Order: sequence, then C-alpha cells, then structure tokens
Amino acid sequence: MRCPECGESSNARLKYCENCGGKMPESPQGLTGSRPALRTNSTRRALEGPSYAADILDEAEAHSQGAAYVPAGTRDTAEDTDPGQSRPGYDGPKWLASVPAHSQSIVGLAVLSFALALSILPSFDGVGVVGALLAVVGAVLTLARELRLAGEAQGVTKLLPEVLYRPEIPAAFSALLAALSFRMLGIGVMPVLWLLASGLIIHDQWRKVISGPDGVLARWFDPRQLLVMPSVLTLGGVGLALLTLFAPWATLSTLPEVPDAPVPSGPPELRVIGAQRAADDVLYSANAGTITLTGWDLSGAVLVELLLLSVLALLALKPEVSRPTWTRFAPVGVLGVGLLWALLHLKLSPGPFIFVVGLAAMGVQVVRQLRESRDSLAPAPAYDDSHDVTEREEDPEPEDMYPDDEGNPDDMGPDDEGNPDDMGPDDEEEPKPRGR
Repeated sequence: MRCPECGESSNARLKYCENCGGKMPESPQGLTGSRPALRTNSTRRALEGPSYAADILDEAEAHSQGAAYVPAGTRDTAEDTDPGQSRPGYDGPKWLASVPAHSQSIVGLAVLSFALALSILPSFDGVGVVGALLAVVGAVLTLARELRLAGEAQGVTKLLPEVLYRPEIPAAFSALLAALSFRMLGIGVMPVLWLLASGLIIHDQWRKVISGPDGVLARWFDPRQLLVMPSVLTLGGVGLALLTLFAPWATLSTLPEVPDAPVPSGPPELRVIGAQRAADDVLYSANAGTITLTGWDLSGAVLVELLLLSVLALLALKPEVSRPTWTRFAPVGVLGVGLLWALLHLKLSPGPFIFVVGLAAMGVQVVRQLRESRDSLAPAPAYDDSHDVTEREEDPEPEDMYPDDEGNPDDMGPDDEGNPDDMGPDDEEEPKPRGR
C-alpha cells in the first residue's frame, strides 16, 4: 500500500507513513478490529517492508501471544555460554575429532594403559617393575603436555613445574617406548599392543618435538658419531648384547622334588631315592618338565638394556653440548653392571657367553675414555726456571757491547788515536759528490 501524501510504499498494516508521517488509509483487514491480525509460522512477511517495521510487527505478535519479546540484535550479540563454540572448527582427521586435545599421542597412551593393565595378569608378559614404572611416569608427563598445548585441563596442568613441559621429556619417553617395544618383540597380544601404542606416540612426537632443524635430535645429538672408530665397536657390541637376550640363558625343571623317604620296614639308614618314571613315548615327552628361559625372562634385564642404550646416547651427543664430569665414567659403570649381571646368571648356555663378547667390544671405548680421563686429570709438569725460554734476558755489560778487535772509546787515550801523518792515500776517505 502507498501513502496518499508522499506516494512511498509501506506496510499495509501500519497506520502512519514511515516516510512523511501521514495517515495511511485503513486496510480491509483493519476493519475487523484495532488489534493486528495474528500471523502463523507459515505466514511470510513482505520483502518490501522495512527492517524496523518487521521488528514492530514481531513485538506486537509476541505481545498478543503473551511471550517476552527479544530483539533479533540482542539474540545475535548475547553472551555465549558454550565455550566450545568460540573456538575454530576442527579440520583434522575424523578419528581424532572426539579425542581430548585431538592428539594422536593420547590415543597411543590409552592403548599403552591397556597393555600395562593386562601385564598385571600372570598369563600376560610384561616389561617388569622398572619398565612399567618408567612408562607410567612418562605417560603422565606426556599427557599433561598435550593437554596444556591444547588449552585443556588448565587446573591440572598448572600443578606441574615448568621444566616438565620441555620438549625433551616426550622425546625421552619416545626413546623409552622404543626400547621397551624391542623387549616385547614376539608373537601374541602384548607385542601387538606395545607396537601399536609405541608407533602412535613416536610418530606423533617425531613430527612435533624430535625431527626438524629445531627438534631435540638436531639440537643435542649427532648419530653419525656412532659410525666412527672406536664408537662403532660400542654400537656393534651393544647391539650384539641386546640380541643375545632373545637366546636361551637357563632352564628350569617343573617336576616336583620328592625328598628321600625312609623305608618303614628297614633300618633307619635305608632310604628310598626318588627316581623318575621312564618316559613311555619318547617323541612327545622329550624335554618334558623343563622350561627354557631367555635373557629377557631374568630379573634386571630391562634395566641392563636401558643402561646399555644410555651409553650410546652419551656417545651420540654433539661435542659442543656441555655434560657433567661423571659422564666420563658412565661407560665404565655400565660395563661393570653388565658383567656382574652376566656372572650372576651365567649358565652353560650360548646366551651369557655371547653377551660377554658384546661387552668386550664395548670395553674398547671404555679403555679409551679412561686414558683420556687420566690424561686430563694428570698434574701439569713442574716449573723450571733454568729452562724458561720466555724469560727476558739481562742487558749486556757495556764492556761486552764492542767487538774484541775494537777498543772502547772511553778507554782510548791521546796516544791511541790514529796519526794523520801515518795515513796513506788509500786510507783517506773519498770525497762524496755534491748534489746539484
């Protein structure tokens, strides 16, 4: 409907023109009453109506229905009570959309926790008390770092000191998982769980903190140093020693031990020696009642493995990296611990002897470091004044400053001066030409 005063088109339900303020003619719908007609949800507003006129109509409709009217602008600018909607949308892999911090490492930590829980049962193999304790500590620190980087669980992450959030912590945890996964190699459920958990965590942390020009590997280590003599002997010796842990080291008997019992009807010194019954079937009862133990089944094997790998880490450090003084003697201590552990479990099996051969190859590097430490700690030679070439020589005496064939001018008398009559023509000085 158009205004009769200015001719501007306006909403037919308004009584006054929005442009000039003139009175609008009554519409046919307005004859039924002064209240505006109620609109249903299916009723569409005219597109030519002004925006503020639409707000007036919405307010009138809300008033007629007895509901509180909220302007559209207020609804758009209201404070958002959901903190998650203010963050940018997640555009990563779909399988990480519902994972806390959208981190692949957290998925690996969940698998690792399941593997550690299964290792409590006697029917599943584990990494031992030392390995499990180190894995739990590293998992907690890595989880806290991932949550802090994502801005989640800030109340919990603030409890840990700042030094535990350095990138070296997840890098060391990745190296620990690689060592423990090497120990768990085999056929079964536990090796699969450990390889899966280690693969997820190491792959994620490799991209985040280990690789790259600013990664932990580039800033602290140079693996090429392990490929030069005599470090390459240490590398080969440690590798050989770790591989022998999969070899047989000892055997245990599962047969019950029956003590010698006295014969009731005989003298007291007569005792029956317990003899095992001969096998009925040689094919299926060979080696029955014995269990073969590998090096990993012995107590302290994981600790020895970590000590041997720590020696390789020390040798791979860059020369410019500062290190404590005790690290010079660390290979000696590791070699001693390894030999002592091998002697405690020494049996007539190939495993212990090959393990000692690997430690002997590692001993070459130990002897070299001992010599270098002895030379660096040796006292400096005593200072000898008689052979000090840097000492300033004394000024010579005036009598020694002249040649022996010439006299001292101070000691020459009038008789010592040359006679001009005795001078020949050859002794006279030749006149010098004058300059023009």
